[in-house]
Order: sequence, then structure tokens, then C-alpha cells
Amino acid sequence: MISRKNIFLLLVGMLLAMMLVACGGTADEAAPEADAGPMIFTWAEAVDPFDIDPRTSYDGQGLPVLGQAYETLTHFNPPGSAEEISPELALSWESNEDATEWTFVLRQDVTFHDGEPFNAAAVKALVENVRDSDFATSWVFGPIMEIEVVDDHTVKFINEWPAKLDLIFSSAFGAWMVSPNALANGPEWFAEGNSAGTGPYKIASRETGARIVMERHEAYWGGWNDDKFDTVVFEYVADPTVREQMIRSGDADLTRELDFENLKSLGEEEGVAVKVEPSYANQFIMLNNARPPLDNPLVRQALAASYPYQEVLDNLVGGLATPAVGAIPQSMWGADGDGFPVQDMDKARELLAEAGMSDGFEMEYWAYEGDPTNEQIGEVWVPALRELGIELNITVIDFNAAMESFWNDPSAAHHAVALNWFPTYVTPFDPLFSPFATEEYFNVAAYSNPEFEDLIFGADAETALNQDAAIQMFQEANQMLIDDAAAIFAYDMPMVWEIRDDLEGYYYSPAYGTVVQVYDLERK
Repeated sequence: MISRKNIFLLLVGMLLAMMLVACGGTADEAAPEADAGPMIFTWAEAVDPFDIDPRTSYDGQGLPVLGQAYETLTHFNPPGSAEEISPELALSWESNEDATEWTFVLRQDVTFHDGEPFNAAAVKALVENVRDSDFATSWVFGPIMEIEVVDDHTVKFINEWPAKLDLIFSSAFGAWMVSPNALANGPEWFAEGNSAGTGPYKIASRETGARIVMERHEAYWGGWNDDKFDTVVFEYVADPTVREQMIRSGDADLTRELDFENLKSLGEEEGVAVKVEPSYANQFIMLNNARPPLDNPLVRQALAASYPYQEVLDNLVGGLATPAVGAIPQSMWGADGDGFPVQDMDKARELLAEAGMSDGFEMEYWAYEGDPTNEQIGEVWVPALRELGIELNITVIDFNAAMESFWNDPSAAHHAVALNWFPTYVTPFDPLFSPFATEEYFNVAAYSNPEFEDLIFGADAETALNQDAAIQMFQEANQMLIDDAAAIFAYDMPMVWEIRDDLEGYYYSPAYGTVVQVYDLERK
């Protein structure tokens, strides 16, 4: 199969051959072999990332780019792997019995994109920079109290409390290793199209709102061969129909967030493969505790009772999703497998009557653009709400504009908003903490419950030494979210990729949400 990238060169070659024949010669005699040019991989994404600073970026929009440019000390493997965590920039590690002291031995002969060596001092500088900042990701390194550079390629950490640092250093947020030279720069420097990681690709240019072009890092420790892609181009196309046409036609090599209704025909399309992956992700409808009448828990509970959970599972997500029980995905340790939610319209009416809201009201529902499912999970709710006298006004909105509007005045923002979540690293703490702790950036429910927060922090501290105790505390906190109806927990969601089927080497770990490593891929 001829790659679209070589079609132009083929046509040029044919034209050259014809010209040479007309002059009495042959292409073999007169023309040197054409340069095949760079191998280009095109990735179609919905939304241009708001933040590509690897220390501050905290959403799935930036991860596809960050995952090409940056690396972590450890790597969390897919479910069913022989080992849970494997080496990346760290070759080995060990801890004391109570998980308060950890020593990591680092890979040698690794350089950052700016030519600086990767070493123990660089690790120390990155961890201190993130931990001591006001970044949303700073909690990731919260347990680390002291850092000792033992030698150039050995670093020791002393924790304030027991913590699994091998797990923490596999984090998809905040734990990317960054050149010490770049740590003084803010997100603006990275947004301009700069990168400073150890990964196989570095950013070459950025056209905000349209594309990011990455080129290979020649000194990459993993090495290069002729079959590796030289260039990665991210094309940002909000319309999922256009992205679907791009993957069908071969104008894109990889995409996601397409309409579930079209997955069957996509899977039958010549040249396209659909990859349905397990994930640690879930789909919430966040209910804004700060905007009346949702500041009344009875109203939120009524809304949760009215949601058509089974209809969504049967008809909206291609039969691929699974029921959710609160914020901890069923695929993750610590999940509670009992108490799947069901629609109960009688209960909803009773709760609204008790709240004095039997006459109904209007609700503003926001769906982030780029993923049609965000809008659809609101649309399917409309008939049930109308039965209750509630009118749902759906607005498709840019993610960054929505977040800015919410934090400007939560009481005047959405009543409900779609939010899908996958973990920072694989622990129940994150889907409980990041979307639901007081004033956390993604807490677009404006939920605040000190007892809940005490429980999740206590569970986090127990994780390294007594996981059974941690699970009990996490589940108790999870039940608080359900009882308070901080959100509607619609379903646990799979990760679905659409990829050209002439690519081999595809690999996906659900710990990294929206990352596929282009370096692993080669065209057959």
C-alpha cells in the first residue's frame, strides 16, 4: 500500500522518467535515487492544548504532546502485564520497610532537548520545583520531604509519610523530567513552542489553534532506525466529523473522540483499525453546588435519581462502557462493586417536592467541544427532566473558556457540566481529590466537605503500608460523594482510538490517558 506521504514523490518521479525518455535516456541512467523525505505521522486531536508546560499541564488535551517530548522515572504498565511498574528513566529502585526512604538508580547517557545531561541533580531540581510551587500538580510530590543526590546517577528521597514513590514517579501529570535550564520558565515559554524533555520528539513549531509540529530528538537514548517517524504533526480539528473523514481518507494516522455510533462502520473501513482499550477513566456530570437551586442537596439528589443510566449504557456509548459506582473506576483497585445507580423517577419527584421545587426550573448544561459524547449525555437526559418540569439548556463550549467562566464566578456558571476523568497516577485518591477537593482546579462542582477530605488524605497515607485500610477509607469517602450528589456518575468509559491499520508497534497503557507513543510505531 502506497503511503499518502509518498504519492507526491511518486508522481514527480513518473514525470521525471517521462521527460528523460523523451530526451532519449532512462530514469535509471540519468537520475539518482530520490530522497524519500521525512517520515511524517499525523495525529488529529479535537482541542489545541491550553497548557503544554509539563509541570503545570493537568488535562488530557496536553498529554498527547507531552507524552512524545517527556519521560518519567518509572512506567505504569497495562493491566495483565508481568510487572505493574517498569523502568523508564530510572533503571532500578528500592525502599525501606516502611516506604519512607527510596533510592533510584538512573539511566546514564541521557540528554535533554537542550543538550543538558539527565542526572540526579536534574531529578532533584524538578521535584523541588513542582513540590514547592502553587502548581495544581504539586500534590503529587507532597510526601517527599528531603532529596539527596548520592552521585550523578543515584538519588535518594526521604518521605514525610509512607508513600509508593515508584507509583508516584509514573504519574501522567507533574512527574515528567524537565531540563534544569527550563525550570525558571513559565507556561508561556512552553506555549510558544519550546520543549525541554528527554523524550524522542521535541517541539519544532506551533501555530496556536491549528497545529504543533514535533521533530525527532537526534540524541534520544533509545536510538533511531530508518523506520521510525521523523516528524509528528498534531492537527487540531474541533469537528469530530472532519476528524473521522481524516482517518478514513488517510489524512490522519491516529485520532479519538469520534461518535460512538460510527465505530462499527469505521472498524469495517479499509485502512482503519478501531482499538477499544480498558481504562481508568469515568464520565461525570458535575452538579454545581454553588448555583441555586443546586446548592440544595435534595435537588442534586433528585437530579441524580432522574438520570437514565441504563439507556446511556445501552444506546449512547456503543455498548462499550460499564456502570459506575461513584468516582473510583471499577477497573481500579479500591472500587466498590455494589450499588450501581438506576433511574428512579418517583424518588426524583419526592425529593423535588421535599425541596419545594415541584414546579421545576431551568438548568444550564455545558458540554465541552470536541467530544460529541459530552453533548449526547446531556441530550439523553432531556425527556426525564421535562417530566419533572425541568428544562435543560445545552451549550457546547470551549473547555478553557468554560473553566475561566466557572472560576470567575461559580454561582453564575453552569448548573451541570460534562467531565471525563482519568487518574494522575493509578490510585483512588486522584479521582476523589482532584475533581472534588475544595477549590481544586477541576472541582467544577464547587463541592466542599472537610470530612471527605480528611478521609481521602488518611487513605492516601495508608496506601503504602495497609492497602485494605486505605480501600475502606476510600470507599467511605466515595459514598459521601454519592450521598451528597456532588456529581452524576454516568459510567466508566473505555478508551477508543482510531488508527491506520498499516501501522505496527501500537501500545497503550491506560495510566497515561490520551497518550500513544509515536516512537513505538512503524509503517508496514
